[in-house]
Amino acid sequence: MARKTNDSATFFAQKKLLGKAHTSNLKTDGEELIGSNIQTATSIVFGEQIPNDPSRTLYLLQSASNGAPATVEYIQFTLDALTGTTYDANDSGGGAGSDSGESSQVSGPHAYKLRFPSNYTSVSSNTRKGNGVFNNNKLIHETLGSAQLIPPFFSQASPNPYIVKIYKDDGGGGVGDEIPLLDNIDWNVDLYNGILFVQDYDASKIPAFARAFAYVGKMAEEVISSGSSGGSGGGGDSGAAYLVLSSTGSLTNERVLTAGTGIVSTDAGANGNFTLDIDDSVVATLSGSQFSGNIGVTGSFGATLGLSGSLTQLTDGSSYLVAGAGTTVTSASNGQVTVSNSNGNYVFNEYLGLADGSNTLFSLDHSPTATKNVSVFVNGQLQMPATSITSAPFQDYSLTGSNIYFTSASIPPVNSILMANYTTNEAI
Repeated sequence: MARKTNDSATFFAQKKLLGKAHTSNLKTDGEELIGSNIQTATSIVFGEQIPNDPSRTLYLLQSASNGAPATVEYIQFTLDALTGTTYDANDSGGGAGSDSGESSQVSGPHAYKLRFPSNYTSVSSNTRKGNGVFNNNKLIHETLGSAQLIPPFFSQASPNPYIVKIYKDDGGGGVGDEIPLLDNIDWNVDLYNGILFVQDYDASKIPAFARAFAYVGKMAEEVISSGSSGGSGGGGDSGAAYLVLSSTGSLTNERVLTAGTGIVSTDAGANGNFTLDIDDSVVATLSGSQFSGNIGVTGSFGATLGLSGSLTQLTDGSSYLVAGAGTTVTSASNGQVTVSNSNGNYVFNEYLGLADGSNTLFSLDHSPTATKNVSVFVNGQLQMPATSITSAPFQDYSLTGSNIYFTSASIPPVNSILMANYTTNEAI
C-alpha cells in the first residue's frame, strides 16, 4: 500500500493548522495563497462557559461561576481495545519509540475506545443522561461530537485538571495503578472522539480505565436557537422563574417541582413526560375511593337538587330507618322522609271540663290498648296512672276501656283549680 511521505503529511497538517491550503511540498506556509480552516458545526461547538479549575470529583457537575449552568462532569470511562489496531511496532513502519526496551515489544492493540460506564445513569446527576448520548456503555466516538472531552487549553491551573488520566486493571475488574502521561508507552487521547492511542505496546501496562472531564452543557446550536446567553449575559431573561425536577446548585432562579400529599409523580426520563396523578389511597375522588377507619364531617353536609332513589337504604339494599309498631316510614325520590302513626294522628290540649269533686270521667273516642298509650297532663304536669281505683294508694288517674278516671285524692280542690286545663295526648 502506498504511503504519504513524512514531508507531505507534516506540511499538510502544519498548513491546515495555520489556515493555509497545501499545494506544494516546495512551498512554505507563507507562500501558500489559498486559505483553509478546520471544518466544524454549531451542533458540536461548546456553547457555554467552562470552569478554569474544576475539582476532580467523580460525577460532580460544575460550572464556570456561581449561578452559571453546569458544563463539565468528571467521569470514569472504561477502555476497550479497538479492533484492527493490533500489530508489532517493531515491524517496519510500526512507529516504535526510541526509549530503552521498546525494541523488544510484542504485537498488541495500539488503540482503545472510551466508553461511558455501565452504571452512568444511576451515578450521574447530569440532566441529559439517558438521552441517547449520555447513556450507559455509550462509546464517545459514536456520538459524532455530541459528547466530547474537555481540552487542556481551557485551563491555566497547575496541575491542569483537563489532562486525561488512564489506569490499569487491578486484576479484579477495578481501577489499578495509573499509567502516567510521560510513561514509555507514549500514549495520547483524541479528546473529540475519545480514542486513546498507544505508540509502544506493553503487555504489563494495558489501559483499562480513563478519567476525564466531559462537556455536559449546551452546544452553540442550542444556545443560538433558544436565545440563551451561554452563561455570560445577553438575550436571556435572567430573572425568569422556572421549574426543575431537582436542584443542581448551578441555577439561580429555579423552583423544584415537588409532589405533595395525595399526589404521585411519574418521570418518563429525557424527551418523555413528567406526569402528576391523584393518589386514591390518600385523596377521595368521585370514583374508586375506599375509606377505612373513623370518618368525620365538620360543618354542614348538603346535597344538591336532583337526587333520585331512596335515601334510607344501605349499600346492600336494606333500610337503616326502621318503623316500629304502629309507625310507618316513607322516603320520597326528592330525599324527604316521612314518619307517621298507623292509627292516625295525635291530638293535643284536649279540654276536660269541670269536675264534681269525685272521680272525674272523660271518654275517649278510641279505646287505648294500655294505660301507657295515653299521656295526661294537669297544668303542664304529667299525671301518673293508678294501679287500682278501689284501694289506696290512689294515683292520678286510671283507664278503663275508653274512659279516663281522675282520682280526687290527687287532684287539687275544685274550688281553687276548678279542674280546668286538663289535657291529654290521645292516640286516635
